[in-house]
Parts: sequence; structure tokens; C-alpha cells
Amino acid sequence: MTQKRRHIELMSQGRSLNPIPSAKPVRLGPVSISPPELLLKACSDGHRVGLQLVSVPGLQRPLADYGGWWCSARRMWMLNAATPERVQEVLEHAYAGQFVDLAEVDVTLRSALAAVQPDYFTQLLDVQIFPLAKGDLARGRWAVSFQYDPLCVQAMRSLGGYFHKHASAWQVRADPQQIQQRLLSIAGIKPEFIFTHEQPVVLEQLSDSSSTGSPIAVPSAPPPSGGGGGAGDDEGTGFFSTERDHEEDLQYDQVALAALQACGVLRDYQAQGVAFMLGQSGACMGDDMGLGKSRQTVVACRLAAGKQRVLIVCPASLRLNWEREIKMVYPDAVVGMLGDDRMATLHGCDWVIGNYERMGGLVREVDLQFAVMAVDEAHYLKEYHSGRTRNVFMLSARIKRCYVVTGTPLLNREVEMHTLLRITGHRLGRMTLADFRKSYAGSPEKRAALAAAIQGWMIRRSKSVLSDLGKKERQLRFISPPEGMDAYKEIYADMSLQAMPKIVRLRKSLEALKIPFLVETIQAMGEDDKLIIFCEYMSTVEVLKDMLAALQIRCVSLVGSDTARKRQAAVDAFQTDPGIKVFIGTTMAAGVGITLTAANIVAFASMPWTPALMRQAEDRAYRLGQKRDVLVLVPVIPGTIDEGVLKLQDNKRTTEEEVIEAAKMALPAAQRSLVNLPTKVAEEEVALMCTQ
Repeated sequence: MTQKRRHIELMSQGRSLNPIPSAKPVRLGPVSISPPELLLKACSDGHRVGLQLVSVPGLQRPLADYGGWWCSARRMWMLNAATPERVQEVLEHAYAGQFVDLAEVDVTLRSALAAVQPDYFTQLLDVQIFPLAKGDLARGRWAVSFQYDPLCVQAMRSLGGYFHKHASAWQVRADPQQIQQRLLSIAGIKPEFIFTHEQPVVLEQLSDSSSTGSPIAVPSAPPPSGGGGGAGDDEGTGFFSTERDHEEDLQYDQVALAALQACGVLRDYQAQGVAFMLGQSGACMGDDMGLGKSRQTVVACRLAAGKQRVLIVCPASLRLNWEREIKMVYPDAVVGMLGDDRMATLHGCDWVIGNYERMGGLVREVDLQFAVMAVDEAHYLKEYHSGRTRNVFMLSARIKRCYVVTGTPLLNREVEMHTLLRITGHRLGRMTLADFRKSYAGSPEKRAALAAAIQGWMIRRSKSVLSDLGKKERQLRFISPPEGMDAYKEIYADMSLQAMPKIVRLRKSLEALKIPFLVETIQAMGEDDKLIIFCEYMSTVEVLKDMLAALQIRCVSLVGSDTARKRQAAVDAFQTDPGIKVFIGTTMAAGVGITLTAANIVAFASMPWTPALMRQAEDRAYRLGQKRDVLVLVPVIPGTIDEGVLKLQDNKRTTEEEVIEAAKMALPAAQRSLVNLPTKVAEEEVALMCTQ
């Protein structure tokens, strides 16, 4: 048994250990370096003690073996409350041999444990209680979720709770009052910090979760064996969702829509899309990238909501884009930003824009009501077990109209559409996920049935509706790097690496080998050409920026860590400054939600995993407003996993075409004639509205 493991065993038995001396100053020549104080701050709520510790290089989880856990909300390591001597003992043995000073630990701990702050941690645990419906209720009719906290787990186990990993919640045989009492007595959580939902949730079993295996076969080390033990041996596979009704043949203000069309705010096909959405309480705006889905959604939401409030849910990086789009159509709109503005301020707004990660706050704010919700880049909700999906489900259940907006409603598998169908109230969404998979996934015949079933729910037009749009041509460029392949081959042959880490390293190696080709392409551009380069890795972005700076070629970049304002500044500069020739971005950050029609060439340092993501990225240039032909360059290195990615894309393209492309529909005749103006009065109303 190692010394550390022996220490842990003795401490679990409550036995004291020999003290470990604190580190002493180190003298380097004439300079003496003192060790930093280990404990910067300590807080206690009477049940837990939080420790803000100095970061020690190479020591990632110092207290995990001693029963400690990480509290991300407070940026502290946590331990069950104990005497100062006991906590100090843990720190001494967890940091034995490290260059840190423990001299003041005793004083800091005694001060913290003497001045208890009861709600310091519990108010941030986000404890929620859900009434359950339509699931297996034998284990209980209520569920409880919270940020990980061992004391809350202990409270749930005392109630005979059953943990569902995909829902991140405990199913219990107790009512809300009993749950609150147990959380108070064991975990110290007051009832005011527990939110009880009125809207029931569906607890459904995820019997066949999507595969997490590697999509590309490479020789690799076997995955580690499961750790097992504890509650993980008997976990449920339930996930949360909600159900909602769906209404059709709804009325809307045809005159207002005709006025926006007559004024040039909407193109003819966009007015058709707005009418399609307005005719039902839930639908999918699935137009091809670059046809103005945002413009259509803004108009549809406002006409559907009247004077009531609209909620726009989107990735954080697209919030400013949505605000701009709203202001372009409705200059006097009062737009609030969730997270930037106080909740009290949002009550005075007629538009609220929030990113996915902020929706948890709105779930609790039941008094802030919305008439319409639009969810942008809705394919982000394809995973049932994610917190963002659950929050959108909870919001959609209490908002009368819900529209999902995405040019890529299906990325990998047919079942990804089930969440979108359920959120919008489609009848297929009321099927269990298992029944949906059985009926509509796995064969061309089933995919054809799915395409037919969603025709009245999704509208999808191709760029053929844009008569003034040029052509897009994609070219594979097979290249042979003069050097550098030895590193790729060494990684490929390394059998100590597991599959996914190996694939990441191989793709990163290939991306670096394509940099000379990308630079040569830039140098060969004409005077009026502009280029977008999509990379998968930040390191490639930085290398390209440095190389272009050395060549005195101006460029801008966009990566995931950029703020929304920095992101918009890069887009605006590329679009308006003739001297900026290159836009470099990561596919995840720059491949969605922005317009880069100043470019007429697009290049991929690495191919995305799916054809939908690749098309979505390249269509930043090929969209409404583009006046030139667009050339897409895809460098491929033969004999590498590049060829495997190409094959993978072909397989996924077949699935997408058999569902999404097959669902492209000719609108019913009643919708082709969108705005009927049977009287001269109506025509005069349109003219009057157009001048206002």
C-alpha cells in the first residue's frame, strides 16, 4: 500500500497522522524564494467548508482522494465541515512534498469555521424539483436535480432515490415537502433556494443512446476498463422532456405581411416562409444557409406575438447578430440581453435574447412570460441529456408558439430530429424515442417515411430561389507535403494512444502539413479576391496569422474565446475593408451565424465530420448578398485519415438527402397566394403601412 493510500485509510477511520513540516524558503544564489501560502481563503456554511487554494503545477485534483469535490460556482475545493485540525490534516497530507506554505492554514480555518455563512454555497446549487408524468413512476413521482454536492446525494439516498444519469436527476418516492425537509436537515438547503416546477416532465428511458465510438478506424490502445462501484452500478437511463400541443390553420395579419413584402423588407420567398410559420404553433425554419432564416423568423415572431414578448434562444456568439436583425426590421424595438440586463429590466422589453447557457435562469423566472420562442441553431439540441435541451423543453411547455431554426436539422442520425419535433409539438415528437427510432431510422424506406411525415412541419428551400446568386464549386486538391509525414506516421503507429486522442493528434498533424498550401493559395489570389480559411485547431489559426503578418498580408481571425463584440468587429472589418484579404477562423466559432460575402474563395484546413457542418461553414460566403461565384478548396493528403473523413461524409450525406432534401416541398396553393387583397381598402392599407 502506498503512503498516500495509507494516509487516506487512516483518515477515513478518524485517526490522526504525524504532522508534515511546511516547505522552507529555497535559496538560489543571492536570492531567497519563499513558498506561496497554500490557503488563500476559506468559507464554511456549517455543513461544508470551501477552500481557495494556490495552484500547484502538475497537481490537478489534490483533494479528490480525501473526499473533496470542486465547486465551480465558487471556484473552491470543498470538504465536509469538520474541525480546523481535521481540515488542516487533510491539506498537509494532500500537499505533502509540494512547495507551499501551510503556516497560516490554522488561523484561516479557525476564522472561517467560527464565522459560518449558512447560504454561501447552497444558494448556488440550483436545486429543482420536477413532477413526473408518463414515465416509469414505480420509483417515485418526483425528481430532484442539483449541481453535484455529496450532501445532496446523501439526502437523496436517504429517500431511496434512484439516479438517472441522462437526466442528471434523482427519482424519489417523496413529495416536495418531504424532499425539502430532507435537503434542509442533511444538506442545509433552505426551501427558498429550491425551485419546484408546476409543469410536469416526461421521464423516458434512453434505451439505445447514440454511439460515442470513433467514426474513423485507427489502430489504437483499448479503452480503460470501467471503474464501477458505488451508485454507478445501478443507475437509470431516464431523461427529461416535455410535451406540448400543436395548432394549425392559425390566423395572422396578412396586411402587415404584405406591407413588409411590398416595402422590400422581405423577398417573395421569405414572405412565403413567414406565412408558413405563422400558420401553425410550432414549425421548423430549415431553409438552406444564406436565404435569410433570421429575417423570416424575426418577422414571423413579431406578427405571431403582436405586442407581447418574444424570446430568441441562440449561441452566445450570435446574440449581437440577432439584435441587429431585429433592429433592421423594427428600429424601435426594445431588446434585452439575458445575462447583461437585470431580470427587472427584461420585464420592460418586447424582445429578449439569450444564449443556451443562460436559459436555466429563465426556467425559474415564471413571471417573465413570452408569447413566442425561436430557437436558433436548433441542432444544438440533438442530445437529450444536455442541460440546454432540458431547459428549452421546460420553456417550450409554457410558451404558446415555438419555432426551431436550423439549416442542418440532421447532422448524423435520424433520431436527432426527435427533440426538435417534440419541442415544437409535432405528432412524431409525442412518440417515445425508442418507437421513433424503430419507425423512422435505419433504412432508406424508413427515412422516406420520415421525410413524408415532416413535410407540413419543415419548410426548406434551396438557393435556387436566389436568381442573382452565382455558382458554388467545390474542388478537392490532393497534395503531397514534401516533409512532415514522418510525425504523422509515428503518431499512427503509437499503440499506447486510444482511438479518439489518436485521431485528434493525427488531424492536428495533417492540418499543420496543409499550411504551406494555404499560404500559397493566398499569395496566388487576384487583386479582388478574398479568402476564408476554416481550421479545426487554434494552433493553426495562430501560425497562419503569424505567417501572413510576416508576408505583410492583412487578415482578421475569429475563435471561440473571442467576445461577441470582437467577433462582430472582425466580421465588419473583413466585409468593408478592401485591404483585409483573409478571414481565419475555427469551424465551430466562425462556421455559423455570420455573413462573409466579401469572400469569393473558401478553404478548409481540415474537413468537418459531417457534410452539413461543412456546407454550413462554406455558405458564410455563398449566401444572400453574394454577387460572385464562390470556389471552395478542400486540400486532401492521400493515404491518411483524410480519405476516411471523405468516406464518412459521403455516408452521412446519403442519410441527410433521404430525409431533409426529400422533405423539400411545394407549398400548398393556399400558401403560394400568401396575401390576398380582395379590396382596394386592403391595398391602401398596405401602401400606408409601407410609408410609415
